[in-house]
Amino acid sequence: MQPLLIKVNVPQKSSFSINRYSYKDHFPGIWHFHEEYELTLIEKSCGSRMVGDHIERFKVGDLIFIGKNMPHTWRNDEDGAEGVSEALVIHFLEDFLGDTFFGLPEMYKIRRLLERARRGLKIPEPVSRKIAGLMKKVEAADGAQKVLLLLDVLLLLSESEQLEELSSEGFTNSMNYNDSDRLKRVYEYIMNNFQEDVSLSKAASVAHMSPTAFSRYFKSRTRKSYTQFVIEMKIGYACKLLINEKMSVAEVCYKSGFQNLSNFNQQFKSITGLTPKKYQTLHAVK
Repeated sequence: MQPLLIKVNVPQKSSFSINRYSYKDHFPGIWHFHEEYELTLIEKSCGSRMVGDHIERFKVGDLIFIGKNMPHTWRNDEDGAEGVSEALVIHFLEDFLGDTFFGLPEMYKIRRLLERARRGLKIPEPVSRKIAGLMKKVEAADGAQKVLLLLDVLLLLSESEQLEELSSEGFTNSMNYNDSDRLKRVYEYIMNNFQEDVSLSKAASVAHMSPTAFSRYFKSRTRKSYTQFVIEMKIGYACKLLINEKMSVAEVCYKSGFQNLSNFNQQFKSITGLTPKKYQTLHAVK
């Protein structure tokens, strides 16, 4: 079994799809992949996003471009959805304009963009706002205008110098769909239990491996130690609490799964470059 292969439905007489996915409460949170490239704009909701071996908080306005066959999911916090979770999503195949279109010399920048997208790309502001506006025009357009607007989107993305690559090169190069179910189970275990004790030995049992073998396996697939991966997941959740909740640093520490305030402060600063209190002061919603 592999990460769930999803067949993307493309409307008749269309070369690509654009859909507004709206869910009551939560996104499905399915760990999946598909042949299509995907551009996702979050319009409502927040939580944790996983692209390959990269885990990060997501919020309204986030824009992510994902290459073909890269496993990914958006997962809401249990208390993170406020009535509706909504995203505007474009899917297209690499050859949706023909086998050779992106091989044309004039398409060099876009071809390079598609190559980089294999690791997943986060689009920062202000480019993300411009792209969001264009995506809504794509949604409203039809006929040839729809295709031309999508090319405008890809051109704008290809000319941005601030795109952030998400999944590690090591993960991308080591993707082996024959054993991906094992990694999928481990990811789901971490995401469901990171606030509790998610020791290496427990994760190893989920993967049906010895702790020593699992430790080597996990690092070979993600280019991160299991411990570092879990710490980053906890810190991502702590960032959400510091921003959106009126909690003390100590409360956030324990709610995020840390047992020691000193260790929490140290790990938080090593990952974000700020102390938890400084981060909260800079980012907290007033």
